[in-house]
Amino acid sequence: MSPKGRPNKENRPVIVVAGESENDRQVLHHLIRSLHPGKKIVPIRRKTVLSTAEKHLSPRVDELRRLAQTAAVGADLAGIVVHVDLDAVDEARYVKVRERITSELNKVFPCPSALALAAYETEAWLMQFPKAFSRLNSGWTLHSRYRGCDLTKVDDPKKKLMEHRWVPSYRESDAPRIMEKAFLEGELMKPDGKNRSYQEFMDELSAW
Repeated sequence: MSPKGRPNKENRPVIVVAGESENDRQVLHHLIRSLHPGKKIVPIRRKTVLSTAEKHLSPRVDELRRLAQTAAVGADLAGIVVHVDLDAVDEARYVKVRERITSELNKVFPCPSALALAAYETEAWLMQFPKAFSRLNSGWTLHSRYRGCDLTKVDDPKKKLMEHRWVPSYRESDAPRIMEKAFLEGELMKPDGKNRSYQEFMDELSAW
């Protein structure tokens, strides 16, 4: 604790990030930092898979709680952010999975939660920010057909990006760097187009 009783960098409140891949967790890191700059962001390195855990969701969320508490290392757990690749755009399934996982997170965690239920993939979130691609590489111009549209409905957005004749071509490892360009420190780039899962995630995160 600092002399004035404020948390220092070591014991400030922690937001824990879980997900299926390191790239996804890093993408979320930039979004969280933009809305909660005073919080320490700590990733859970272990792969977390919840979307397919139909009959085993509760024990997996319990394990996630234990991992989150360990990751917080004695600091206050200010929030839990979970990334899930749904790999489907069916409306009914999206709503069912989101409600079920959110309910379980709220039941188990004593802190706010935000669910990044990416349907199809994180790339559909990135495609809302065409200028961020150009910021990373001046030769990366997103096709006009992906601008100003509902990107939730774009089938296999990762493949769509790889089909651009960019040099170098898009790779999954570029995703965090693109989101970083969209959310440079002190700047919130306005989305071009829309994506339901992105908006619902940001609404949850903003409400903390």
